[in-house]
Amino acid sequence: MEFHYKGMDSTGNALKSTIEASTMDEAKMKLKAQGILYSDISTRQQSFFGVLALFKQKNLPTSLLATLSRDLAVYLNAGIPLIRALTLLKHQNHKTARVERFFETIITLINEGKSFAQALESQEHYTLPVFYTGTLKISEDRGILAEVLNELSVYLILQEKIKKQLGQALVYPSFIIVVSILMISFMLTVVVPKITAIFESTGQALPLLTQIVVAMAHFFAQYWFVIAIVVLSLVGLFSYKMATNYEFKKSVHALILKLPIVGKMVETSDLARFCTISSLLIRSGIPVVNTIKLSCITLSSEVIKELFEKASVKVVEGSSLSKALKQETGYKIDDSFIEAVAIGEETSELSSMLQHLSAFYIDTNKDKITLFLSILEPSLMLIIGGIIGVMVTAMLLPIFSLNLG
Repeated sequence: MEFHYKGMDSTGNALKSTIEASTMDEAKMKLKAQGILYSDISTRQQSFFGVLALFKQKNLPTSLLATLSRDLAVYLNAGIPLIRALTLLKHQNHKTARVERFFETIITLINEGKSFAQALESQEHYTLPVFYTGTLKISEDRGILAEVLNELSVYLILQEKIKKQLGQALVYPSFIIVVSILMISFMLTVVVPKITAIFESTGQALPLLTQIVVAMAHFFAQYWFVIAIVVLSLVGLFSYKMATNYEFKKSVHALILKLPIVGKMVETSDLARFCTISSLLIRSGIPVVNTIKLSCITLSSEVIKELFEKASVKVVEGSSLSKALKQETGYKIDDSFIEAVAIGEETSELSSMLQHLSAFYIDTNKDKITLFLSILEPSLMLIIGGIIGVMVTAMLLPIFSLNLG
């Protein structure tokens, strides 16, 4: 339950904010523990739409998480205590109810004795990346919270930038696919049946190609609802299996890695993520084993994630990361990556090497995405143009037959 209060803190500053508690008495006890003298306290009423908006837990947007991390790092580096810094962030985001409550809850949990990372894990307003809270947990223990927050903000901003670039690049192909599906559906369900009625009235035998297209048109016109249900059911089943069945998900990811161009794009993207976050963590003084485990969480492919997880076990046993990766008998990642890691380990410059590899893989992936899209767009145009061309030809063949007759 949330309570709204007015009062002043121990320094005499006027306060007007909210606090979460199970009961009114608990809210008063929390305010007293924080040294706040309240003049008024009451249950905060939410509008119907406000309750709906706050009902479902959701992911904190990457761009917002990056901004909050950067701002918090700036405040901490300026010598502002954590609680005060979080309070400032709460006031800055007072226009967004969920974010305001997010900070209010964190402040309350820290005042109750939890660490910053534990408070982030305990709050229920947003789901945060596991690698993010795990990294902060280790950095707090080492007293380098501000430095790591700043590094995390740089990483998150980079990931958001790459995501936006990819999204923008896929806008045109997506538009082509949607328009083409609508156009083909319109032709099969509206145009073809009307033209077919004219042909049937002549009593002329239709060419084989025309018969096939007409049969398809009748099928789609009669069973489009069933087809839609089947497609939606298959998509739903696939999504469910991907979310609940690890072996199925791993098999799908293994298949994706075998695809030309796309497979290398996925591998390069995951290696870039691994290198970026690993370089950050090693520079922060986090042991290699913990670094590998936290970096694995950021990977999208279960196959590559499992590869690094197995390597981390061998690192615990005394092996180097490069040697552990080289000994793996399953999926083989880029040999140049393993060799570069080996050089970094030999020269004790692993963090620097990983940073260089991250920049290299990010640039490489941009080139691969550009190549993929340059192939995808004309391929889509060719396939869709071919389908429409076949349908038009099928409709023209009977007309040619009539003229020849």
